[in-house]
Amino acid sequence: MTLPTTTDLSTLLMIDSVSARDRDDAFSVVPRADGRGWTVEVHIAGVADVVGLGSVADEQAFLRAETRYLRGRTIPMLGETAEQAATLTAEAVRTSLRVSGTITTDGQLVDVIVGRGQVASGRCVPVDHAEVPGILTDPAHPLHPQLAAADAAAQVLLTARRDGGALAFYDLTQGWAANEDGAIVAIAAELRTVAYVIVQELMIATNEAVALWCVERGLPILFRNHRPNPVAGSTDELMHEIAAAAGDPDLFAKLRGRLLSTLRAATYDPTVHGHYGLRLSTYTHVTSPLRRVADLINQRIIFAHLDHSPTPYTPEQLAALGADLNRRNRAAREAKKNHFKHADQRIVAEQAATADLTALASRRFHKVLKAEATGPLRAELAAEIARRIDADLLTAPDVAVLIDAANPSWLPLQLRVLDTLADTHPEMGPSVVSVWRQAHPDQPPTDVEIRRNGADHNPLFAARATHLNTRGPWATAAAKKPAEQAALWAAVRAQLTGTDHPDAEPDWPTTQASPQLTTPPPAPQDSDPAPSAEPHRTTVPSALNLDGAKKSKALSNPTAWLMSLAQNNNQPPPEWNFCTEGPAHAPRFTATVRLAGHTATATTTTKTAAKTASATALIETLFRQR
Repeated sequence: MTLPTTTDLSTLLMIDSVSARDRDDAFSVVPRADGRGWTVEVHIAGVADVVGLGSVADEQAFLRAETRYLRGRTIPMLGETAEQAATLTAEAVRTSLRVSGTITTDGQLVDVIVGRGQVASGRCVPVDHAEVPGILTDPAHPLHPQLAAADAAAQVLLTARRDGGALAFYDLTQGWAANEDGAIVAIAAELRTVAYVIVQELMIATNEAVALWCVERGLPILFRNHRPNPVAGSTDELMHEIAAAAGDPDLFAKLRGRLLSTLRAATYDPTVHGHYGLRLSTYTHVTSPLRRVADLINQRIIFAHLDHSPTPYTPEQLAALGADLNRRNRAAREAKKNHFKHADQRIVAEQAATADLTALASRRFHKVLKAEATGPLRAELAAEIARRIDADLLTAPDVAVLIDAANPSWLPLQLRVLDTLADTHPEMGPSVVSVWRQAHPDQPPTDVEIRRNGADHNPLFAARATHLNTRGPWATAAAKKPAEQAALWAAVRAQLTGTDHPDAEPDWPTTQASPQLTTPPPAPQDSDPAPSAEPHRTTVPSALNLDGAKKSKALSNPTAWLMSLAQNNNQPPPEWNFCTEGPAHAPRFTATVRLAGHTATATTTTKTAAKTASATALIETLFRQR
C-alpha cells in the first residue's frame, strides 16, 4: 500500500548551476509568524520511483557509484535517460521524498515529518548560484523574501554547528570549504557565492533529520559514520590554524595535506557510530539520489517503510553494500591522490628543467630538490643550492633530502652544506636527522653516545653519533647539547665520506692550566702618537697545551675545536673580526681570528666560509708550532 502524498503550493527553490541537468533537491523556507524560527520544506527527487531495483539504470548506478564531473563532460550515475526522467524540473510533476520541520532560532531542525511528496508542475523555480547575491540585495525581487529567509536560517544552522565543535569552514573568496570529513576542498569558481552555504547547511540539516527519524523507528539504512583520529587535533586548534594560514598559500597547502593524511574517511554502515567531522550523533546521505548510489539505496528503504512494503535489502545485503562502497571509496581516494601526485611530479620536473630556480618558493624548491636528488647534480641546481646556503635559506627537510643523494657528483656540495650549517646552525643537526629518520623508518636510528669528564664546576662533555652504521668522531664541548649537535653533523659527514671512527673512548684534551702571561710594561709614547684603528693587543702569544690533540679531529669542526681548546687552557674564547671588500654583487669577506695572542686570517666569498677558513688556518699554525 502506498501512503498519500503531500502537495504544497508554495514556491520551491532549486539552487544549482544554470547548466545543471541533475537537480536532486528543492526547498522552501518561510519565517514563522511568531518569530520563533522558520518553517522549512525540502523535496528530494523520487529517483526510487523511476529506477527499479535490478533495472539497467540501477546496474549502472551500482557500477558507477556516483556521477563523475570531468573537465569537458559529465558521466551521469544513472545514465542520461533515467536521470532526466527523475530530475526535479519546473515543467513536469515529480514524486519526491518530503522532509519538513521547523528551524529554531538556536539552529535546530525540530518537529520533523518525513513522507512521500509530489512536486506540482510549475512549483519549482531554478536559481543559479550567481543570481543569489543580487536577489538578496534587491527587496523588490519576487524571490527576495524566500531567499532572505533561507540565508538567515542557513547562518543560524552554521553558527550552531560551529558552536557544537564542527569544523565548519567556508572561504568563498579563495574558493575553499571544509567537507563533512573535515578536509578542506576546493569550491568550483561558479559556485562561490552565499548560495553555496545556503544549500550546504540546509542539506546537512536534512540528512541529520532523516537519520534521526530512521533511528527512532529502528529502520536500518546506510548511516554515514566518521570516527575520530586522536592525533588530528581539536577543532578549535584547527580553526585557528586555518585562520593563520589563510594568507600564506604554502602554509595553507601544508595544512590541507596534513588534514587529508590525519582525518579518517567516513564510512557507510547499517549501524550508527556517530559523525565526528560534523559533531553529530547520527548522520546519513539522502539528499543526492541522482548523483550518489548510497542516497538511492536509502530512499528505496525509506519509501518501502512509508509504503508498508517489504524492505528491498536484507540486513546481510545492506552490510555488503556498505562494505563495497567503502572499499571503492578508498580506492577512488587513493587513485585521486596518485593522480595529483603524478601531476605534481610532472610540474616539478618541468620547473627543474626550465624554471628560474632562484624564483621558486621554499616549498616548490624542496620538491625540485627531491626530484633531482635521484640523479647527477646539474650545474644550475648546484649554483642555486650554494646561493641558498650562503643566504641561510636551506631548511632541515632540504638538507635531509640533500644527504640522500647517492650520485658522487653531489658529494662536494653535500660536505660544503654540512660544514657550513655545523658552524652557523649547529642546533639544526637534530632536526635534519629527525626529518631523515621520518623518511626512512626502515633504517636504524641515529644513536648518540655521551661521555663526561672534568670537575663538577668545569665539566667537559663528549658525544659520538652513529649514522647508517658509520661512527662519527667524538665531539667535545662544555655542555651536553652542543656536543650532541656537533656529533650528529660529524656522523652524517662521516657516513657520506665513508670514514668510520672506531675509537671506543674520546680523546680528552688535557685540562692543565697554561702559563700565565706576564704583560710587559707599556712602551714609551711619542709626543704625538699616531691614532690606532684597533685597541692595543698583547703581541706575545700564550702557550697552548695541545698534548694528545689530533689535527684530523680539530679540522673536522675547526670553530668548535678552537672554543673547546680555549676553555681547556683557561683562556677567553676566540674572537673573530670581519671586513668586507669588493662590489655589492661580488663581495669578499676577510676573517681574522685571535686566540691567546695567536692570529690567523682567511678571505673567501662568504662570511661563514671565511670564519671557518680562518679557524682552519689557525689550527694549522698551532700544530706546526707544537
